[in-house]
Amino acid sequence: MQRVFLFLFLPLLVSADLPLLEPVAQGVFPGGLRRGSESSITIRGRNLQQLKRAVISGDGVSAEIVDASAYLAKITVRASATTEPGRRDLRLIAPHGSTLTWIDISDVAELTEREPNTELASANQLTFPALVNGVITAADYDYFRFDASARQTLTFELLATRNGSPLDGVLELLDTNGKTVEYCDDHYAFKDPRIIHTFNSTGTYYLRVYGTGESGSENSDYRLIAGAMPHADFALPAGGRRGSTVEITLHGVNLDHAKELVLGNGIARATAVRNDQKSATFRMAIPLASAAGVHSLHIQGAALPIPFVLSDGPELTVSPGTARRRQDPMPVELGTTINGVIDSARAADYFVIRVDQPKQIVLSVESMKLGYLLDPIVLVYEENGTRIAWQDDPTTNTGKEPANLDPHLTVALPKEGRYTVAIRDSQFRGDASYLYRLTVKEAVPDFSVRVVGAHTTLYRGRDNIVNVRVRRLEGWKTPVEVWADNLPRGVTARSAIAEPKNTSYTGTCGERHYLDGTNVELIFKVEPDAKLDLNQVTFRARGAMNGREVEREARARYWKSRIRVTGDAAEPALFATIADLPGVVFQTPERSATGRVTAIVTRLDNSNEPMRIEGEGVTPLDVPAGTTRADVVLTKPGDVTLYGLVSGKVIGQSAPIRTEIRK
Repeated sequence: MQRVFLFLFLPLLVSADLPLLEPVAQGVFPGGLRRGSESSITIRGRNLQQLKRAVISGDGVSAEIVDASAYLAKITVRASATTEPGRRDLRLIAPHGSTLTWIDISDVAELTEREPNTELASANQLTFPALVNGVITAADYDYFRFDASARQTLTFELLATRNGSPLDGVLELLDTNGKTVEYCDDHYAFKDPRIIHTFNSTGTYYLRVYGTGESGSENSDYRLIAGAMPHADFALPAGGRRGSTVEITLHGVNLDHAKELVLGNGIARATAVRNDQKSATFRMAIPLASAAGVHSLHIQGAALPIPFVLSDGPELTVSPGTARRRQDPMPVELGTTINGVIDSARAADYFVIRVDQPKQIVLSVESMKLGYLLDPIVLVYEENGTRIAWQDDPTTNTGKEPANLDPHLTVALPKEGRYTVAIRDSQFRGDASYLYRLTVKEAVPDFSVRVVGAHTTLYRGRDNIVNVRVRRLEGWKTPVEVWADNLPRGVTARSAIAEPKNTSYTGTCGERHYLDGTNVELIFKVEPDAKLDLNQVTFRARGAMNGREVEREARARYWKSRIRVTGDAAEPALFATIADLPGVVFQTPERSATGRVTAIVTRLDNSNEPMRIEGEGVTPLDVPAGTTRADVVLTKPGDVTLYGLVSGKVIGQSAPIRTEIRK
């Protein structure tokens, strides 16, 4: 959870400069389990001591804490045979805070890589379909051996960054002599590689997994999926109207084996009406009572699902190439969602709308948010060919703040007549998998609300900041009030107003950027006697425009530095832990081989007295107030803990430091 630093104005505010005190998960191994099974999972990180609960989102999955120390926790996870496959939120809960990491539920048998497998001669044997859990340490190479037949198409997927792993992985396909056949570093937007290869000849081949630049760590876990299973890049259309029957065509490889399609966890099922190696078509009836929004389509025998959006409006499917003529655009009605693919370089799809009076419309795209690699741009032209509006990204994407990368363009059509709408890739790229969903409709001003982060810790006796973002949609131009609901006893928070002005922030080089929305800071005041507990806090927002009042409930949003998992968390509420802030925080390395450590010291006790650092196996050290670094001498092997004392009273302690000093 990001917080804004306001120490000069509100000296008791808990700020972004506060070191992380909540649990931090840095590695999860294995990264998942097969449904209908039980697995022992190790979590590496920091501040994992005293974990009391582990909760996994969705039905049919449970977790139990087995053991926990500062840097390592073990949990047992059980998944029912009927639970839905896919990535799940794994929430770790301790008295001092909570955190989110992720775990994957599969539908195939899972294996673990066997070391040593760092050379061709020691490669692990793969039998397809395969799902292998592994770890890449620094300068580590994992080799796998398999047999392939001529004209056989195999898929190799590496799940790492998409599940929160720090591994920037590489896949390399080698022939029997170790010569490179195919190589992939980054395939997906967030770096994971993928290779789909059709073999020319029968033989023995190898797959090599490693980190970019030989990077890696004991936390760099991965899940390797390999085999001749069905694989779909996308479905066309990529969405359907609730209460309708839709014909869905999957595009990918090995789809002649795709016989059944399941929406979500059994919302709807369909069998193939026709299929071949590269496509499979299903006719699916979507229940009217199903929930609108993004769901997963699960293909029988496939390892990975694909997204599918349930909507409430008309849907139109455009085959590649059928809407490419700017002088003869395809007619569409306002209110329609168009499903299409920009399959070739410099291609664009053109559509024409007619209005009988001046009107404000919105062009809203779903593409990158669904995981596709199209970087869409939308454009609007008058009948005489004059361009009157366009949008690529709603705001600059710097990586420092959550950003929406798909266009949401609101434009006033100045007069009655015909207008042409175009969509293409912003860099004029094209690919058979560059899918988009473009909704063209009359604008109805609205807004969305997101909590920036899915968890926070509220400290007793302090004022704490939670950031909530209001994003104005379809021409909303008036203030929006934001407030917190169902607060526990002893916690209060005043409402805040999001003015109709995007919040600015400073980039890496000091440049000014603007968010796609307005951040408001809700200050939570926590009384000293508030109950130490975990609470789920909901946020709501209300505004009025053109005589219409709108009220929305906020959703918590993933946001974690250096972790490339984005979007809405599974649970809409913010998980807020009430805890006591220590008087001092030590940031120390996990290990010491020299008998000396440099501790980063953050004093939080508002005292000007000097502090003494002590501990068993520690040479005592006195440090004056204001000291931020302390060089500490360790005198014994094993786990050593630093304690900070002021006037003889312990005000805080470090995590154990594993030292290898010998007596």
